[in-house]
Amino acid sequence: MVMSAACGPSKSHGNGNNGDVDGSTSGGADAPACATSMVKADQIPLDLFIMLDQSGSMSDAVAGGTKWTAVTSALGSFVQQPGLTGISVGIQYFGLPPGGATCSAITCTTTADCGAAACGPCLAGVCLGAFGGGTDSCTASDYAGAAVEIAPLPGVASMITSSMSAHSPTTSTPTSAALQGAIMHATHWSQTHVGDAVVVVLATDGDPSECDTSITGIDAIAAAGVAAMPKILTFVIGVGASLSNLNSIAAAGGTSSAFLVDTNANVNQQFLAAMNAIRHAALGCQYQIPVPTNGSPNYEEVNVVYTPQGAASQTFPYVMTKANCPANGDGWYYDNPANPMQIILCDSTCNRIQGDTTGEVDITLGCSTIIL
Repeated sequence: MVMSAACGPSKSHGNGNNGDVDGSTSGGADAPACATSMVKADQIPLDLFIMLDQSGSMSDAVAGGTKWTAVTSALGSFVQQPGLTGISVGIQYFGLPPGGATCSAITCTTTADCGAAACGPCLAGVCLGAFGGGTDSCTASDYAGAAVEIAPLPGVASMITSSMSAHSPTTSTPTSAALQGAIMHATHWSQTHVGDAVVVVLATDGDPSECDTSITGIDAIAAAGVAAMPKILTFVIGVGASLSNLNSIAAAGGTSSAFLVDTNANVNQQFLAAMNAIRHAALGCQYQIPVPTNGSPNYEEVNVVYTPQGAASQTFPYVMTKANCPANGDGWYYDNPANPMQIILCDSTCNRIQGDTTGEVDITLGCSTIIL
């Protein structure tokens, strides 16, 4: 039976306990007695689409190299680190020439050496279009493709690192078109990968320099991603000193504030830490609903059981919607009560779970759902 917001699971406390799986009074109910299955909760797949600034200012010197070398090295470390099963990554760059082409060369003998026509002309041995010069595209669809399509780690890691090594910081900063294109790509990806958490990571070293340079306009682009179905969050990593507007973009994109990297400290280390923080924040506490061996799950007989290390198990109550989550207590809800795809823990519960590195979250099927 598929629940609706009006008819959720019948209020039940199993065999009369306050909800403990083992019959104690700290939470759960009758899971062992009635459960047809109990499985470790699997977090939903996470898909990150990175929109990386390749503007000329990314060549500015920082400790140990340049902004560009520090950031690309950190991204390389991120995609190659262990423990990223279930996470997929894709990447695109900004600015790009009109048509979304990539300039194949910076130095040249003739304009044809530069690649796409927008990368030229060749003047005094350099491709002027490769250095921006007002030729970057302001069309969002030019940024809606992927230089490397979103794909699972660790398999895609080498493609990401190879792609970054083929780019260099040479353009201007068309942030508005790039962000809109990234959200377009993430939206399409999410529509074809139902059940995944899909987010945009905008990595830049400062303010926009072309196209729509209004922060109000860029905020509106980020906010439209949050308001869309499916919702697309925008995380922002800022590298450098000109970062005052990035918090605004992140807030509009549903992620509170930007991760700001101090170029007077270890940029590589800070950027890697930001990517890992984004990984955890984007995934949050969203779990797949296990499918029983005998068919579809009965959504009125699903429970979330938490077992802290060395302590009694407890069942978190169902609260129907995020708005019903207690400020300090525990609870969970479905992403869509009428057609559930994911189990989502309330914020206070999620914070508690993420602070316990040794506890375990399980999903049980077959017992009447415990309701707050």
